[in-house]
Amino acid sequence: MLRAHSVRFVGPAALWARRHYGLPVPVVTHHHHLDPSPLNPVLEKRVIEASDCVITDSQFAKRQLAEELGVRTDHVQVVYCGVGPKYAPGPRDEALARRWNIAGKRVLLSLGPLVARKNPALLIETFAEIRRAAGDDVSLVWIGSGPLRAALEALVKKLGLDGSVVFTGYLPEADKVPMLNLADVFVFASLLEGFPLAPQEAMSCGKPVVAFRAASLGEMIEDGATGFLVEPHDRVAFADRVVRLLREPAMRARFGAAAAERVDRNFRWDLTVRRVQKVYQEALDEFRRAR
Repeated sequence: MLRAHSVRFVGPAALWARRHYGLPVPVVTHHHHLDPSPLNPVLEKRVIEASDCVITDSQFAKRQLAEELGVRTDHVQVVYCGVGPKYAPGPRDEALARRWNIAGKRVLLSLGPLVARKNPALLIETFAEIRRAAGDDVSLVWIGSGPLRAALEALVKKLGLDGSVVFTGYLPEADKVPMLNLADVFVFASLLEGFPLAPQEAMSCGKPVVAFRAASLGEMIEDGATGFLVEPHDRVAFADRVVRLLREPAMRARFGAAAAERVDRNFRWDLTVRRVQKVYQEALDEFRRAR
């Protein structure tokens, strides 16, 4: 079997190699989601159609292939990404909280690169509304680096949020779990995702998530059970749900426990591995039957 771990960059080479060398093997391609690009009909569409099997990580990504590229999807299998067991609820590390100047604060946390797709500017603007409603003892922490940092720091200053928004920059993988366990609520403003790891990791640590009802997030987050989903760009509703969770510790605890249980039941890496192995075996069996 030839496995292409990306449609655009490896898919064409795998298909060419099979043809050039006359390899009697299926090509299984992994796909996450389509970013806007004029190359999608040229590369992604051709590779998806020519692959024997495609594994993608959400029903949203599968629908996207049909709706945006018009490709057949009978050979597309959905296998969700997983979370490792190290992502687990833990005590708040007060020394770490002091390091980031959030000791004694209620913490909203987000994680990801500072790029437009993650919608950080909208989240900061929404945070200003949250802080007015919930009080001055709320901080927003963003873990991750990216090209928008300077512009976002200017936005923080413009909105009068100096000292209440923390950009940590890049943090090593080992620091992620202690940081997640500083959070009261995980906030996620992205509007385009295949199946993002960050909200799953927060859920696995027992944190409720507030996000937009966009892309694949409805497949991960149960609205009103493990967090809240609101319509895209609805800052008022987003702020309202966050404030509700900040004001109601019992709800936070209930949602957080349900989030951790949902991850444990559906989104662990061992489940992902078994499902991928099953798809590989089925692709091999089907290819042999067809030959």
